[in-house]
Amino acid sequence: MKNPFILSSSMELFVQDKNSVPLSLAAQDLAQDIFAVTGGLTETKTTTAPPAVNGIIIRIIPDEFPSDAVENYRLHSESGNLLFIDGSDARGAIYGIYAFSSDFLHVSPSFLWSQLPIRRLENPRWPDIQRSVGNPAIRYRGVFINDEDLLTGWEIGGPRHTSYRYYHTVISRNTARRVASTLMRMGYNLAIPASFVDIRNPEEEMLLEEFSNRGFILTMHHVEPLGVSAFGFDNYWQARGESHSFSYFSEPDALREVWRDSIRRWAKYPEVIWQLGLRGRGDKPFWEAGAAPEGDAERAAVISKAIREQQQMVWELSGDKNAVFSTTLWGEGSLFSRMGLLDIPPKVITVFSDNCAGWRLQDDFYLSPNQPGAAYGIYSHHAIITGTHLAQAIGVRDYYKLLTAAMAKRKLQYAIFNASNIREFIYGLTATAKITSNPDVFIPESFRERWVHEHFSSNQKEIQQCYIDYFDSYEKNSRGIAVCNDGLLFSRSIHALLAILSGNRESSKGSTSKGIFLDSLSDMFPDTSDTDAHLILLQRQEESMARVRKKSLELQPSLPPSEAGFLYAQLTYPATLNRCFCRCEHECLQALRVFQNGDDDAIHNHLLAAKEALKEYEAAIPEYLSGEFRHWYDGCVKIDYRQVIKILDQLLENKK
Repeated sequence: MKNPFILSSSMELFVQDKNSVPLSLAAQDLAQDIFAVTGGLTETKTTTAPPAVNGIIIRIIPDEFPSDAVENYRLHSESGNLLFIDGSDARGAIYGIYAFSSDFLHVSPSFLWSQLPIRRLENPRWPDIQRSVGNPAIRYRGVFINDEDLLTGWEIGGPRHTSYRYYHTVISRNTARRVASTLMRMGYNLAIPASFVDIRNPEEEMLLEEFSNRGFILTMHHVEPLGVSAFGFDNYWQARGESHSFSYFSEPDALREVWRDSIRRWAKYPEVIWQLGLRGRGDKPFWEAGAAPEGDAERAAVISKAIREQQQMVWELSGDKNAVFSTTLWGEGSLFSRMGLLDIPPKVITVFSDNCAGWRLQDDFYLSPNQPGAAYGIYSHHAIITGTHLAQAIGVRDYYKLLTAAMAKRKLQYAIFNASNIREFIYGLTATAKITSNPDVFIPESFRERWVHEHFSSNQKEIQQCYIDYFDSYEKNSRGIAVCNDGLLFSRSIHALLAILSGNRESSKGSTSKGIFLDSLSDMFPDTSDTDAHLILLQRQEESMARVRKKSLELQPSLPPSEAGFLYAQLTYPATLNRCFCRCEHECLQALRVFQNGDDDAIHNHLLAAKEALKEYEAAIPEYLSGEFRHWYDGCVKIDYRQVIKILDQLLENKK
């Protein structure tokens, strides 16, 4: 028997568990969504008892779900114009709420970042609602807010006490709430809410509070095992008028004291995945922070010992014998894993990383054997400062291929995605949330079609093709890694210009010596030493991006202004950025080549062409910074094209 459900002029909303802050916030979002899609014609009033008619009833009823249910939910309409949203636990009920908002009210999970108005439902009536969702494919699905220069500059938050360049400000409370609500709507349940979180600083702990209030499991950046970075360590001892070496090898007791203090503070949050490991200052190997063993095996043994000691500390100080742990094989950890040098306890989730934008996991993921009883996860980058920071680059097909292959290789319990400043990556983030929840029903082409349908009212086939062409424009090397992302284009342009500025024609030819840490990040810094081949690749990507830009510009006049603006932000602007950055690097490399050959007279034209490319990019920025995002680039310091122009101007002045 079917039970129709309609949003009448007055609806009652009942939340069974009134003590759950995350559930209450999600219910408030639902009421606001209903108000928006009905044009204010439906008011939803919260009641203290379940309504008999015309209402929505939200319940947590674990006994009506399988005994092993995690984050399950069920939507079902019943007679009396009632909609029940039942969850096996609080997050299950929350996901049920947002599923109704997304799939029935058609409120996009990322609407806070699109500047698109919520579309009004002309007939908010459904003949019957019946939906059940079981356990997610991957238990822990998270997002890492990293290198968040745009977020911190957009709306200034409180101070962060660190000597590390670029990280002196925390994102504001309002911004944290916007990010947390968006990611929960998408379906994530795990968060690293900033590059650094020194829990002793109230401004930074605020981030933990806001994400916990939204229902997230909290975890830590791999550079902050147990929540302690080198900078947090310094702050702890400076507050006590003391100075100690940040070294597990030379001053282990000083480090242990800070670990213990951090554990006690983090343990008050209801759900934490404890990051274990040993890192140095500024995401470098621990041995760069001071005295340490010389050999790989000896260094790996120190890391293994620290992991076991940290695990024991958490058990003892938190009192939680069921605590969840992870360790991330980033940088040298990836190579130590592949060499079989790390001894990771079975109850610690071993998190393999991609060490680049997320086209490929590192080789240790594929070559390391599955250990009996071991738990595994992956760390992947939608955004990475040396690659995709200002523009999305990884298409849905690419991520679907990577994630499904990873899940086939290992039983994954954990997946976390670096998402930088969120706005640029909402398309991919929406997709990876769905893939990690239920890959069996995910079809990349259907996802793209639905995305375009939900965000654009006309020219949908043409816009879908623009998305395809944009992501296909990225040129890849033999390992499947795109080598011309905004961060790489920017950094290689800078390096070429600085080499010319140095005046040393021989040193500008560089060195191939790296060492184990940089060797472990080879996919982050792909080889472009064959200049002729690389120039061809740059030219090809520039031309492909120019075609995407042209086509998307042609489509904008036929769209409503808000949709035209969103198309610009999603495709036109990033295509313009990539086209201009490709041209800039192309000209900078040409300038470097003639400099190395001693032909100083030919340098000027290449430098001038590089500057013209960046000036063309500069002209495209204002439209991207429209509306509420007019201050979006106020904090843009990590990939700042103005640095390149400054060096170009200096070189052009020198050549006069």
